[in-house]
Amino acid sequence: MPTTTTSTTVAGLEAGDDGAATSFPAVPNSSAIAAAPFTLILPWAEGAPIDPAYTCDGGDQSPAISWTAPPAGTVEMALLMIDESADYIHWAVVGIAPTAGQKPAGTPFTGAIEGRNSSGSVGYQGPCPPAGAAHTYRFTLYALGQQAELPDAFTGQDLESVAGPAALDVADVSGTYAGAG
Repeated sequence: MPTTTTSTTVAGLEAGDDGAATSFPAVPNSSAIAAAPFTLILPWAEGAPIDPAYTCDGGDQSPAISWTAPPAGTVEMALLMIDESADYIHWAVVGIAPTAGQKPAGTPFTGAIEGRNSSGSVGYQGPCPPAGAAHTYRFTLYALGQQAELPDAFTGQDLESVAGPAALDVADVSGTYAGAG
Protein backbone atom coordinates (compact mmCIF):
# COMPACT_ATOMS: atom_id res chain seq x y z
CA MET A 1 0.00 0.00 0.00
CA PRO A 2 1.40 3.39 -0.97
CA THR A 3 2.30 5.76 1.82
CA THR A 4 2.30 9.47 2.06
CA THR A 5 4.33 11.78 4.16
CA THR A 6 3.04 15.26 4.52
CA SER A 7 4.18 18.61 5.64
CA THR A 8 1.76 21.25 6.71
CA THR A 9 1.56 24.93 6.07
CA VAL A 10 0.46 26.95 9.06
CA ALA A 11 -2.18 29.59 8.43
CA GLY A 12 -1.31 33.11 9.53
CA LEU A 13 -2.85 34.89 12.47
CA GLU A 14 -6.21 36.56 12.02
CA ALA A 15 -7.28 39.84 13.56
CA GLY A 16 -10.21 39.73 15.98
CA ASP A 17 -13.00 42.31 16.25
CA ASP A 18 -10.80 44.58 18.37
CA GLY A 19 -7.99 44.48 15.80
CA ALA A 20 -5.71 42.41 18.04
CA ALA A 21 -4.17 39.29 16.57
CA THR A 22 -5.56 35.98 17.73
CA SER A 23 -4.44 32.49 16.79
CA PHE A 24 -8.00 31.26 16.22
CA PRO A 25 -10.62 32.48 13.75
CA ALA A 26 -12.95 35.03 15.37
CA VAL A 27 -16.00 33.35 13.83
CA PRO A 28 -16.64 29.81 12.62
CA ASN A 29 -16.36 29.37 8.86
CA SER A 30 -14.13 32.44 8.57
CA SER A 31 -11.80 33.02 5.64
CA ALA A 32 -8.80 31.59 7.55
CA ILE A 33 -8.69 28.10 6.06
CA ALA A 34 -5.53 26.05 6.43
CA ALA A 35 -4.03 24.94 3.12
CA ALA A 36 -4.07 21.23 2.30
CA PRO A 37 -0.77 19.53 3.18
CA PHE A 38 1.84 19.06 0.46
CA THR A 39 2.19 15.29 0.08
CA LEU A 40 4.53 12.88 -1.74
CA ILE A 41 3.31 9.35 -2.51
CA LEU A 42 5.54 6.36 -3.33
CA PRO A 43 4.70 2.63 -3.72
CA TRP A 44 5.86 1.66 -0.21
CA ALA A 45 4.98 2.69 3.34
CA GLU A 46 7.13 5.29 5.12
CA GLY A 47 10.35 3.56 6.21
CA ALA A 48 9.34 0.22 4.65
CA PRO A 49 11.49 -1.90 2.31
CA ILE A 50 11.82 -0.71 -1.30
CA ASP A 51 10.75 -3.22 -3.96
CA PRO A 52 13.84 -4.72 -5.69
CA ALA A 53 12.40 -3.64 -9.08
CA TYR A 54 13.55 -0.11 -8.20
CA THR A 55 17.10 -1.23 -7.30
CA CYS A 56 20.28 -2.48 -8.99
CA ASP A 57 19.23 -6.02 -8.00
CA GLY A 58 16.06 -5.71 -10.09
CA GLY A 59 15.06 -3.56 -13.04
CA ASP A 60 16.71 -0.40 -11.63
CA GLN A 61 13.69 1.60 -12.77
CA SER A 62 12.50 4.74 -11.05
CA PRO A 63 9.39 4.23 -8.90
CA ALA A 64 5.95 5.62 -9.65
CA ILE A 65 5.59 8.93 -7.82
CA SER A 66 2.60 11.17 -7.25
CA TRP A 67 2.14 14.36 -5.28
CA THR A 68 -0.50 16.83 -4.22
CA ALA A 69 -0.60 20.50 -5.16
CA PRO A 70 2.30 22.50 -3.74
CA PRO A 71 1.67 25.66 -1.70
CA ALA A 72 0.72 28.94 -3.34
CA GLY A 73 3.74 30.81 -4.65
CA THR A 74 5.56 27.68 -5.86
CA VAL A 75 7.44 28.47 -9.08
CA GLU A 76 8.84 24.99 -9.74
CA MET A 77 9.51 21.77 -7.88
CA ALA A 78 12.66 19.69 -7.50
CA LEU A 79 13.30 16.14 -6.31
CA LEU A 80 16.30 14.62 -4.58
CA MET A 81 16.77 10.94 -3.72
CA ILE A 82 19.56 10.50 -1.19
CA ASP A 83 21.02 7.40 0.46
CA GLU A 84 21.15 8.77 4.00
CA SER A 85 23.35 5.88 5.14
CA ALA A 86 26.10 6.78 2.68
CA ASP A 87 25.40 10.48 1.90
CA TYR A 88 25.04 9.53 -1.76
CA ILE A 89 22.68 11.24 -4.22
CA HIS A 90 20.86 8.77 -6.46
CA TRP A 91 18.58 11.18 -8.32
CA ALA A 92 18.29 14.92 -8.87
CA VAL A 93 15.47 16.52 -10.87
CA VAL A 94 14.52 20.20 -11.40
CA GLY A 95 11.83 21.96 -13.40
CA ILE A 96 8.92 19.82 -12.22
CA ALA A 97 5.68 21.72 -12.90
CA PRO A 98 4.27 23.43 -9.77
CA THR A 99 0.99 21.50 -9.82
CA ALA A 100 -0.30 18.21 -8.44
CA GLY A 101 0.90 15.36 -10.63
CA GLN A 102 2.30 11.91 -11.09
CA LYS A 103 5.06 10.02 -12.85
CA PRO A 104 4.67 6.34 -13.80
CA ALA A 105 7.39 3.84 -12.86
CA GLY A 106 10.37 3.78 -15.20
CA THR A 107 9.57 7.08 -16.90
CA PRO A 108 11.10 10.55 -16.61
CA PHE A 109 9.23 13.58 -15.24
CA THR A 110 7.44 15.38 -18.08
CA GLY A 111 9.19 18.66 -18.91
CA ALA A 112 11.73 18.35 -16.09
CA ILE A 113 15.53 18.15 -16.24
CA GLU A 114 17.53 15.36 -14.60
CA GLY A 115 20.93 16.15 -13.17
CA ARG A 116 23.99 14.07 -12.38
CA ASN A 117 23.86 11.68 -9.45
CA SER A 118 26.85 10.93 -7.21
CA SER A 119 28.22 8.39 -9.72
CA GLY A 120 28.37 11.17 -12.34
CA SER A 121 25.66 9.75 -14.60
CA VAL A 122 22.47 11.59 -15.50
CA GLY A 123 19.14 10.25 -14.24
CA TYR A 124 17.91 7.72 -11.75
CA GLN A 125 20.30 5.29 -10.08
CA GLY A 126 18.49 2.81 -7.87
CA PRO A 127 19.55 1.67 -4.42
CA CYS A 128 22.58 -0.63 -4.53
CA PRO A 129 24.09 -1.07 -1.05
CA PRO A 130 26.59 -3.84 -0.21
CA ALA A 131 25.04 -7.28 0.36
CA GLY A 132 23.11 -7.48 3.60
CA ALA A 133 23.67 -3.83 4.53
CA ALA A 134 20.33 -2.04 4.93
CA HIS A 135 20.46 1.59 3.82
CA THR A 136 17.81 4.31 4.15
CA TYR A 137 16.80 6.23 1.03
CA ARG A 138 14.92 9.53 1.29
CA PHE A 139 12.90 11.00 -1.58
CA THR A 140 12.34 14.73 -0.99
CA LEU A 141 10.13 16.90 -3.19
CA TYR A 142 10.83 20.61 -2.78
CA ALA A 143 8.25 23.31 -3.60
CA LEU A 144 10.55 26.14 -4.68
CA GLY A 145 9.61 29.81 -4.40
CA GLN A 146 12.11 30.73 -7.13
CA GLN A 147 13.71 29.06 -10.15
CA ALA A 148 16.63 26.77 -9.32
CA GLU A 149 18.68 28.33 -12.17
CA LEU A 150 21.22 25.50 -12.33
CA PRO A 151 23.66 24.87 -15.22
CA ASP A 152 22.75 22.25 -17.83
CA ALA A 153 25.05 19.60 -16.35
CA PHE A 154 24.07 20.27 -12.73
CA THR A 155 24.88 17.77 -10.02
CA GLY A 156 22.77 16.53 -7.15
CA GLN A 157 25.04 18.53 -4.84
CA ASP A 158 24.29 21.68 -6.85
CA LEU A 159 20.57 21.07 -6.44
CA GLU A 160 20.94 20.24 -2.75
CA SER A 161 22.66 23.58 -2.12
CA VAL A 162 19.85 25.65 -3.67
CA ALA A 163 16.72 23.60 -2.95
CA GLY A 164 16.67 23.94 0.83
CA PRO A 165 17.04 27.73 0.95
CA ALA A 166 14.48 28.24 -1.87
CA ALA A 167 11.90 25.79 -0.49
CA LEU A 168 8.48 27.04 0.53
CA ASP A 169 7.62 23.51 1.67
CA VAL A 170 8.90 19.94 1.35
CA ALA A 171 7.29 16.53 1.25
CA ASP A 172 9.31 13.36 1.71
CA VAL A 173 9.12 9.59 2.00
CA SER A 174 11.90 7.21 3.01
CA GLY A 175 12.41 3.53 2.32
CA THR A 176 15.04 0.93 3.11
CA TYR A 177 16.88 -1.59 1.01
CA ALA A 178 19.46 -4.25 1.90
CA GLY A 179 21.61 -5.41 -1.00
CA ALA A 180 20.96 -8.92 -2.28
CA GLY A 181 24.59 -9.76 -2.94
